[in-house]
Amino acid sequence: MKQQGLWDVEGSGIAHRGGAKAGYVLDNMEGAVDRAAFLAKTHMPIAIIGARGTGKMYVARVVHQESGGLPGHFVAIDCREFRNCDNANRAISATLAASRDKTLVFKYPHLMCADAQLRLARQLRSRTLLLDGHPPRPLSGARFVALLPDSIERLVRTRQLQEPLATVFAGYPIYVPPIRDRQRAVLRWADKILQQECEDRELDPHRFTPEAEGAMLAHTWEGNISEMRQRIGQALTQAEGARVRPADLGLLGAAQDVERPLLEPIVDGFGGELSSLGRYRPSAAEALEQMLAEALHHALSGDVPAPLGQWLEDEIVVAVIADCGGRLARAARRLGTNSRNLQRWQPRIGERAAARGDSMLWKNMDTLVRNWLAEGCDGTADPLSWARTLVLKQLENQGSGVAVKQRAAAAGVSVPTYNKRLKQAREAEVSHG
Repeated sequence: MKQQGLWDVEGSGIAHRGGAKAGYVLDNMEGAVDRAAFLAKTHMPIAIIGARGTGKMYVARVVHQESGGLPGHFVAIDCREFRNCDNANRAISATLAASRDKTLVFKYPHLMCADAQLRLARQLRSRTLLLDGHPPRPLSGARFVALLPDSIERLVRTRQLQEPLATVFAGYPIYVPPIRDRQRAVLRWADKILQQECEDRELDPHRFTPEAEGAMLAHTWEGNISEMRQRIGQALTQAEGARVRPADLGLLGAAQDVERPLLEPIVDGFGGELSSLGRYRPSAAEALEQMLAEALHHALSGDVPAPLGQWLEDEIVVAVIADCGGRLARAARRLGTNSRNLQRWQPRIGERAAARGDSMLWKNMDTLVRNWLAEGCDGTADPLSWARTLVLKQLENQGSGVAVKQRAAAAGVSVPTYNKRLKQAREAEVSHG
């Protein structure tokens, strides 16, 4: 399914209404947009910090627009795509070589290998292009932005972000708060996403019922705008008529009191307290599900998706065997299978290990799986069945416009097996409904 840009106008421009920067919706993001407009005049590297789905790319486009950037000169580099250091260095060198008067946005550079991060840091700090076999060349007129999911200090402390690259972007951070802290913008984003999804699916215009609007205002939106888009997309497959109700969104019942996250101040580049970073602590199951959803979303955009469903099962088997001290009989009981199957699976799991390890989509997934198992699998008695159900659910939610062949490839199974699992899941849903 085509994903539209987060804009009121075509291209990379920003609509202005009454002097305000409208962009996708009238949402100043608690000052993030104003700060982006101010820093756009400085020509210094900028870090935009916020949880997944909060609208960091939108803020980066504000920087580009307010700096006088031209349409077509906004270049996003998704660092999750790089399979290894060599691939990252080649791709970044090619992009830097053509960067004159452009805004380069590095999405999640902390996911690159250490060598690629250090090489990028040297080039950005010195504003010099380093090409093997060629003399250094100055980088003229380029603007650099990094999108990060957590504070620079924490990413460095956890050894995800190399300190030299961190110092390049540390001076001018912009914090994008979660949408739950931007209550006035919740319904504006929801209305715009609903409009976009209806256009993408060639549906008649839909509207939210007052009850649905109330449920959205009461919801905490831990997945931010990404969660909102996913819920609205799913709602359109279930809505009766042109009215979207709370049940269609999966938001049932009265508003519940939810413990607010602890807040920790971020000190900005001017030595003052810029804003607060929510330290929401998701459960291991929530963290695993969120990471898997992102990986599947990215995989489905390619021609040949990686078999992420099979990889998830591999990680579970490997983690359970390790947790059981290598005792296959005990591991088999936890996995709901027998030791003969485990012996048969192990060689093929080993053959796929290199591909899992090389994929940036799969970074830290083994840790997330181990954490989930340590927390008791969220009460799941059969972890492999849970994994298959989760993958199937995500693929059906995100891949409505993707061929079954691609969804099956992302699940790591044949088309007949995928259709069989889908049929079984639907029958189980009916029987439990």
